[in-house]
Amino acid sequence: MIIKKSAAITALSLIVLMSAVSGTAGAVPAGSKNKSKATVPVEQNTPVSPTIEALIAKENAVPLKAGEIKILYVNDKKSNPDETLSISYMPYRFSSTNEAAQKLSSLSGKSLLIPASLPEDYKLQDVVLNPVLPMFFSTEYKALRDQIKAKAQAAGKKVISQSLKWSETETSITYLRNGERVILKSAPAYTLPEGVTLAQLPGDQDENSTINGVESVYTVFGPHHGDLKVQLVWSSVDGGTDYKLTSTKNTAQTKAELEAIVTSLIAQ
Repeated sequence: MIIKKSAAITALSLIVLMSAVSGTAGAVPAGSKNKSKATVPVEQNTPVSPTIEALIAKENAVPLKAGEIKILYVNDKKSNPDETLSISYMPYRFSSTNEAAQKLSSLSGKSLLIPASLPEDYKLQDVVLNPVLPMFFSTEYKALRDQIKAKAQAAGKKVISQSLKWSETETSITYLRNGERVILKSAPAYTLPEGVTLAQLPGDQDENSTINGVESVYTVFGPHHGDLKVQLVWSSVDGGTDYKLTSTKNTAQTKAELEAIVTSLIAQ
């Protein structure tokens, strides 16, 4: 009987001990006003930084209007290791030389030169006025890049953009005839920096000539110029403007006919 009594006590003690262990930590007596309330874990979302592509898309969300120029810089070594600028613009486009001439005059004070004589059946397609953008190797470009880079770093931005004032103008006049194109371009003369030269592509053939006492270069293109066939390049008498007359591969124009177009140019 003594053995059975000890076993009963031991079993009772074990039940009490197990009850204590399985109890809730920090439990308060029944009837207490300070009962703890169960809480549901709340998941915390860590903000995700937008990608470079998303930031660029945001900067370009609003379409440019005619005459607007935008510079965009990506302040990220991985995405933009060479620290280049992305420059976009919307040109002025006209179906009338009169309207184009008026706009060119208001932008730069210059006159629009147009051919007074064209080969038969050529019709005007359009006149486009483009801004003259800084070359990537120019001092102006590098100063612009450094300025917008400093602005991005000061603001702690990965992508930043700003507008650029329209300063100088390049004109492009296109004439069509049964799929053939003759394009006359003019732009302020530009002198390449010391040590920088323009490479001639394989297959190009140059020929020097003179038009109205002005030196010119006639080029027959090789296979690396898309659908362009020939080009005639010259400068104004005062050297302030460079001109370029090109025609497509399916054109029937000869060198003499292109030179005749040049000699017929008049101010609009």
